[in-house]
Amino acid sequence: MPKTLALLTIHGMGDTPKDYYVGLHDSIREAVGEATWSKLAFKSLYYQDILQGSQAEIFDRVQDQIGWMKLRKFLLYGFSDAASLEYKKDAPRSPYFETQKEILRTMDAVFEEAGHTAVPVIIIAQSLGCQVISSYIWDAQQPKAAAGIWSAPLGDGVADGSPQDQFRRMRTVQRLYTTGCNIPIFVAGHKSIRAISPPSQGFKWHNFFDEDDVLGWPLRPLSPSYKELVEDIAINAGGGLAGTLAKSWNPFSHGQYWTDSDVTKHLALAIKQLA
Repeated sequence: MPKTLALLTIHGMGDTPKDYYVGLHDSIREAVGEATWSKLAFKSLYYQDILQGSQAEIFDRVQDQIGWMKLRKFLLYGFSDAASLEYKKDAPRSPYFETQKEILRTMDAVFEEAGHTAVPVIIIAQSLGCQVISSYIWDAQQPKAAAGIWSAPLGDGVADGSPQDQFRRMRTVQRLYTTGCNIPIFVAGHKSIRAISPPSQGFKWHNFFDEDDVLGWPLRPLSPSYKELVEDIAINAGGGLAGTLAKSWNPFSHGQYWTDSDVTKHLALAIKQLA
C-alpha cells in the first residue's frame, strides 16, 4: 500500500538504546489499527552513537573513583549530549553537523519509501531531541544557516525547491509533538528568543510537560512567537504508579512521557486525521 504519511521519532539525552521507540511504536500501532498503520512510513532517528563512544570512554576512566553511579552516568551522558551538540557547532563534521546529516538521511529514506512523494510528516521528539529538531527546522528555513548541513550547498544533486528539497527542509511537517522539552535551557540566556516559523500550512506544535519534571518545560512563556505557535499541555507523565513516582522527582522520571495515555491519544488522533 502506498505511504500517505510519515511518523518520525527522535530520542532525548542520555545513554539511549537503539530500540528506544518500541513502546511508543507498539501502542500507536494498536491504537490506529492495521489499515491506517499500513499507510504510515515509520522512522526512528538515532543520533546517540555520534556521541556515545567518547562518553563511555570518559565514564570508564573515572567510575572507580566515584559514587552514585546511575545518577553520575545519567548526568554525564545527558548533559554532555547537550554540551557536545552546541560546542563549536559550526566546525566541519561537528556533532551538530553529523546529527543534522542523520536527520537528512532519514528524511531521504522516508521520501523514497513514499514513492518520491513529499507526504505530510508527524514528528515526536523527547527531551534534547526537541532542541535537535527545532534547530534543524530553524536552519532549514534560513537562506544560509550559521551551522549544520544548511550552512553550505549540499552538492548531492537534489535541486533547490524540488519536492525532495522541500521535504528535507521539513516543509510538509503537519504536527510536532515535544515531550519533556528543554529548549528553554538553550535559549534562556538570549535577549531575543524566536520560535521556528510554521513549516507548513495547518502546522500545529503540541508541547507536553509535567510540572514535576525539572528537565521538561512549557514553551509559550518564552516569547510572543512561541506563544503564538505552541500549545502547552500539562500532564502527569506516565500516569499511574510511574506518574506518582515522578511527583517526587528523580532524573529517571523524565523518560515517562511516551507511555502516557494523553500523548499516545493525541498522536493516534493526528495519524488518523492525516493518513
